[in-house]
Amino acid sequence: MTTSLAPAPVKTTNGGSDLDHLYCCDPDLALCGTDVSDVPEIDADSDITCVVCADLDGGPCSPGCPA
Repeated sequence: MTTSLAPAPVKTTNGGSDLDHLYCCDPDLALCGTDVSDVPEIDADSDITCVVCADLDGGPCSPGCPA
């Protein structure tokens, strides 16, 4: 999910590792680099359990993201 401004990352979960991750531009790649393709999204009020994604939460997406 992206916009022309600084979009917020979207929450997703990785079914294989039981960690909840975030993605920004590429819905198949979490902010931490984990492949989250074909993984269902979690509720917006769920906690992010991946410490790397949680640390990157709130930052703007890459400037190279398509609008």
